[in-house]
Amino acid sequence: MRSLIIKIFLAYWVAAGVVIIISDFEPHRHIHNPELVDALNASLEMNGREMIALHEKNACAERASALNKSDDRMSLATADGAIVCGNRDVEDARQLVAETVKSGRRMTANNAIYQVIAMPVRSDNGVPYVLLFENRYKTALQLYGLLPGYTTICISGVVTLFLAVLVVLPIRRLRQASTRIAEGALDTRVSQGRITSKLISVFHLTDDLDGLMVDFNSMADRIQSLVVAQRMLLRDISHELRSPLARLNLALGLAREGRKESIGEHLNRIELESSRLNTLIGQILSLAYVENLDNLSPREVFSLSRMVEELLPDVSYEAEGMGRGVELLVAQDSMVKGDTVLLRQALENVVRNAIRYSPPGKMVQIELTQQESAGGAVAVLCVTDSGPGIPEDQLETVFKPFYRVGNLRHNTQDGYGIGLAIASRAMALHAGTISARNLTERPGLCVTLMLPVLESRDPAAKQRSFEYLKEASALGD
Repeated sequence: MRSLIIKIFLAYWVAAGVVIIISDFEPHRHIHNPELVDALNASLEMNGREMIALHEKNACAERASALNKSDDRMSLATADGAIVCGNRDVEDARQLVAETVKSGRRMTANNAIYQVIAMPVRSDNGVPYVLLFENRYKTALQLYGLLPGYTTICISGVVTLFLAVLVVLPIRRLRQASTRIAEGALDTRVSQGRITSKLISVFHLTDDLDGLMVDFNSMADRIQSLVVAQRMLLRDISHELRSPLARLNLALGLAREGRKESIGEHLNRIELESSRLNTLIGQILSLAYVENLDNLSPREVFSLSRMVEELLPDVSYEAEGMGRGVELLVAQDSMVKGDTVLLRQALENVVRNAIRYSPPGKMVQIELTQQESAGGAVAVLCVTDSGPGIPEDQLETVFKPFYRVGNLRHNTQDGYGIGLAIASRAMALHAGTISARNLTERPGLCVTLMLPVLESRDPAAKQRSFEYLKEASALGD
């Protein structure tokens, strides 16, 4: 992680340094204020003529002290670079004079502790000279050229280091959190740093790293919930398998030790428990199948009412055997797109639950309607029973695998709490929803399945009822 800080730090610093070094070749040559340019040129030209007059009168030595002050010094050079008046120790004087004579305009050179300004001037006779004006830096920042270029690079270095730390610290926290999650600490989450938290609280600003941490925490929540659900699923499967296996082993033991007359009873128990095991394993495999589906392919367009009508004889036959009845009401047909086998299985699971928990002699009603929503038309399948209902706080959890409500709805061993979970997953794969609500006007539960409609058929509402009832005497009427 330190290498990332160094990379960010050096990359910005080197880039800033290169730009500043390039720009510092001629940092003070251009003055953008026209008045200052005119004043500087006039002053230098006036001093140049004065220096030429001293040189021609051989009076340079007499004025040496005045021409060589502690901060500013002036010299006069001929066109070939020879200094004839004033300070003779000007660094790189010949090169600067040659460039000035060639360009015919004022030139500037920056040395370690002073700046040299070269101004071309002519005598009254037209002889070319060059005035050299040495201006020493007067502040500590100017010393050794620290102003403006190197000051900038120092400031940019500090700022870049601060920015690099702000970038790297969240990444480091993300890396530490991901390592802990990989080690099994699924409750690990990434928190905002103190500096970032203060910036967010004061300025209400967030960046991509803040969004990344939020997404990481959401991902960690999802992973934790999935792992916990998987653990609970394995625990519930083990529990559900253990009970019939224990009864099966008990029946086998009793069959070995019992008399011949009781062997048939024990064999019947073995057959019953084997059937329950087969049913449970089949439901577990169905749940595993739908849980591992990411999408449905291929899909087909079909009539929802026809699918329900084809399902009706099977569930009605099962209901008659338990002393119940099934009624179908179709207010409006709907065309949907999806997997008919999967949707049929989902609806069959819901209807079988309703049959199982309805009292003898009661009807289970399947109603198909269509309604408009914000996203378009949806088909609504309502399966209503006459059972004891479900506590309000458990209406959503009943769709979890192996979940059972601890009331009269689960007073038998026929259900394993998988059917509604399969139905919920099937509806999700079809972009639909499933929900449950208790009836208010009478005891009972209504499970509603909603699917997006591809197109409608027979737009005029029609009423069709199919009743499969046993004889009145068999129903106890």
